[in-house]
Amino acid sequence: MELMEGLLTRRTIHLFRPGPVPQAVIEAMLEAAVQAPNHHMTQPWRFVVLQGDSLAQLARIRYHVAWHKAVSQNRPDPERLAMKAQNDYMAVPVIIGVIQQLASDPHRQEEDYAAVSCATYGMLLAAWSFGVGTHWATGGITQAQDARALLQVQDHERITGFIRVGYPATVPEVPRDPATHRTLWLS
Repeated sequence: MELMEGLLTRRTIHLFRPGPVPQAVIEAMLEAAVQAPNHHMTQPWRFVVLQGDSLAQLARIRYHVAWHKAVSQNRPDPERLAMKAQNDYMAVPVIIGVIQQLASDPHRQEEDYAAVSCATYGMLLAAWSFGVGTHWATGGITQAQDARALLQVQDHERITGFIRVGYPATVPEVPRDPATHRTLWLS
């Protein structure tokens, strides 16, 4: 797949086919990630690949996070919402936790967050080049103490997202505004 084709066609996948993703694809995704631009070569990222039992543990944590959120928001049927959240995680063969190492300087933290986001997008594009879909999600689970413990996140780190990885069952059509609608040219 050509780079421009990948940039223009990659989409967030919500439904995945059953079946494993080859380890070589996951490794290629991670290699693409660490090529991301980062100020002063801080390389502020770390990745945790979850599959099998560790993925099931994360899915249970997501159940609890979703249940507490639904209850706190007075949403109807919190059990159903929590089960859906758990099942969404169990429907993929691999989830990659993305972790940012936190610098003591707030400005550096922001620069590093941008670098970690670029690294994450690099993973998504690399996966897409192999026909593998992804779903980059953040939310309450990134703050959950149980998730931090599972991923062995240290005090000077934070979880910036979880990437679901698998072969797409469907690829959604998502219209985008042309760049001309969001660009100001100055001379």
